[in-house]
Amino acid sequence: MSNETAEVHALRRAAERGDAAAQCQLGLHYAHGRAGLARDDREAARLFKFAADQGLATAQYSLGVFYEAGRGGLPRDSEEAARLFRLAGDQGHVPALASLGQFYAMGLGGLPKSDHDAARCYIYAANLGDAAAQCQLGIFNEEGRGGLASNDHEAARLYGLAVERGSAEAQDRLGLFFEHGRGGLATDDCEAARLYKLAADRGHAAAQYHLAVLFEQGRGGLPRDRREAARLYKLAAAQANASGQSAFVERRGLVSRLLAGLAEARDDWRRKRRERAEPRDADDEAQLRRRQDEEAREREAAEQARQARQRAQEEEQARQRAAAERARQKRQEEHERRRDAASREMNVAQAMEILDVRAGASEHEIQLAYNRLMKRVHPDLGGSAYFSKELNAARDTMLRQLRPQL
Repeated sequence: MSNETAEVHALRRAAERGDAAAQCQLGLHYAHGRAGLARDDREAARLFKFAADQGLATAQYSLGVFYEAGRGGLPRDSEEAARLFRLAGDQGHVPALASLGQFYAMGLGGLPKSDHDAARCYIYAANLGDAAAQCQLGIFNEEGRGGLASNDHEAARLYGLAVERGSAEAQDRLGLFFEHGRGGLATDDCEAARLYKLAADRGHAAAQYHLAVLFEQGRGGLPRDRREAARLYKLAAAQANASGQSAFVERRGLVSRLLAGLAEARDDWRRKRRERAEPRDADDEAQLRRRQDEEAREREAAEQARQARQRAQEEEQARQRAAAERARQKRQEEHERRRDAASREMNVAQAMEILDVRAGASEHEIQLAYNRLMKRVHPDLGGSAYFSKELNAARDTMLRQLRPQL
């Protein structure tokens, strides 16, 4: 019996006894076609439901993903997905919090569109190392959304963290910061090109467009290559990327009109900036200062009220998470008690299956099989305490059968 087969057998036995962790793990194997199992979304969904009903956060999140995508025979139901993400998020499940932030940001799943709630979820998940949340929080800092002040330095830091974890979106956005020297970063077209290429190779449309621009202009250490630029514009256009589609059309002879429009817009912007910079008379200046002072006081009062609400929300969430953790620990203790009882009631046939020995095996053969398997599943060697208990129970059952004959 292979290690994978033994693991699946043990997981099935535990899942049938109602072990939520085993149900969820077996569901993940079916969802991804792992451990020698064929991919079966329906079976995965069934197992996730059993474990989610017992309050297991990972199962709640996985089931929410299935509802969001309409997998496993489940209807596409963003409201049910949002409910499950919230249940898992209340237990501190990081990917669930990141998904919940996306739902708030886009107003999905019956949730109100709220940048403040989205930012709160992203902050929690980003601090726990979720790349998607780090990238989205970087966008909020860059754009000054969700009650956050616009802060390119913080955005650059968050994009960098997400890049380290392989986020294609963050690679593209950090590339823009290097290209334009933002967020305290020195202008570096070569580093921008490297980041764009990483994201473009993974099919990110905006990065394909930005890399095409560098190839067209021969920047970032890249040769000037119009063919490669056209290829990348096509790839971006094929994904209905607005910038890539526009650039691809311009390759058909509209470049001069585009450049003329950009030049006109640039000149108009410069003219308006000069007009705004002209000295105002004393009355206008005083009125402007009074208005700015009043707006500053209003912002300060609003920020204080927001912080008070956020503190109250965080305290309530902390209480809810503590209650959920106590309930989870209680369920876990009950599951352990049931597993121990089941292990004590193990029969000889079950013991022979676990140890992979034949009927009538000697004490020496039983001990050899036990030692061989224990080296694989012992907790000190990266294995599982549950499987160790199963092996101990199987060995004891077989030895009790032999002792009257010895």
